[in-house]
Amino acid sequence: MTLTYGWPTDQLTTDPRLAYNSISKTFCRQVYESLLDVDPGSGELLPWLATSWRYRDPLTLDLEIRADKVFSDGTPLTPTAVAQSFTEIRALERVSPLPAAVTMLTGLDRVDTDGDTVTFRFTRHNAAFLRSLASVNLAITSRAGLGTGRWARTAEGLRDGARRLIFQKSVSGDLYPGRVDGFAAAALDNPGISYGLCPNASRGLLADPRIRRALSLLIDRPRLQPLLDPSGYSVATSVLTPPTLDYRDCTAELTYDPATAHRLLDGRRLRFEVVFNSTFSPVDTAVLNAVSAQWADHGVELALCDVDFPELRRRQESGDYDFRFFYFTGSDPDVLRYQFAVTQRNMNRRTEPDELDTLLDAQLTCADPAARRELVHDIQRRIVGDGLWLPLCNVHTVTSYRPDVLSGVYLDAEALARIP
Repeated sequence: MTLTYGWPTDQLTTDPRLAYNSISKTFCRQVYESLLDVDPGSGELLPWLATSWRYRDPLTLDLEIRADKVFSDGTPLTPTAVAQSFTEIRALERVSPLPAAVTMLTGLDRVDTDGDTVTFRFTRHNAAFLRSLASVNLAITSRAGLGTGRWARTAEGLRDGARRLIFQKSVSGDLYPGRVDGFAAAALDNPGISYGLCPNASRGLLADPRIRRALSLLIDRPRLQPLLDPSGYSVATSVLTPPTLDYRDCTAELTYDPATAHRLLDGRRLRFEVVFNSTFSPVDTAVLNAVSAQWADHGVELALCDVDFPELRRRQESGDYDFRFFYFTGSDPDVLRYQFAVTQRNMNRRTEPDELDTLLDAQLTCADPAARRELVHDIQRRIVGDGLWLPLCNVHTVTSYRPDVLSGVYLDAEALARIP
């Protein structure tokens, strides 16, 4: 049986360590398994390739590795293979743009093995690491690039016994992102960073936090909801989405306030451009047009520039944009450090570290969950208050599938389809 996974783009990366977009992560999730898993409903950590785990102290983590797993070529999964997989991730630190997998290993000194145990030793505590072990970006790969999942890579796509699965650019398929009439559907409200406008804080007037804050206050977010309803999206209330660990509701800071905005703008008439690619979401153009119309009522022009992926990457890496429009999925609030820290992806293109970077580092090294929560709340307040992220909506992922050929398809905690 040959199954097709239709997708609106062919931007496919098959290396889990480098996978960034949804199609690449979904492909990799079928092939590669992680040490841990996360229950998408409760957020509870679950065993996967590791049967158990414990912290000896804040800098030392032990995991027991399953003895019954093999890679797709029959090679046994061993603690040594696990350690090698992480060594290969660390070798990617000079790749641009910076892979999330590298950021997840912040503070890691070395990986040791002893019998069935893998031990991660850190120079400083990494509060996000245990949850990061469930990410597809930290999935275990063999030296030959193979995985332990039920689906194995072949020249024609993926294979599971007599079944073949082909990912292809198409408007239909046996599986498809989004709702399809007559299909069954799996759905999830994405954890992570909300869908929003990311200003280039090194560019012109956007370097002024008062201007960025004013632009956020000129967005009447509840008026966006009718545009979001057909896709199951909701209006954003913070830089993080509600399912994310340590989310803080920033509705009060995001209330429409044109009087304060005009005082901050001080009579300036402004023009900006937002660079984006509309392939992955059904709401992009409609939402951005609505924001553009709202700003136009106050003398601010927002031009939409929908570009292909090569152009998007070129402009992102060169900084040739006023705003980017994107979201990022992840269950741990350390996704904020990955996207906003000057030493990481630095999507705001800030020119030097400041108090925000101090807080982003502090939340990662904080071993007290309650104290870390307060730090993450402070980070969200600061990002929203300084206009470094203009939250617009929360993403709701839907994957449809033909019920006559598949059953039990569900979305995991990263909103990636799992195909039994």
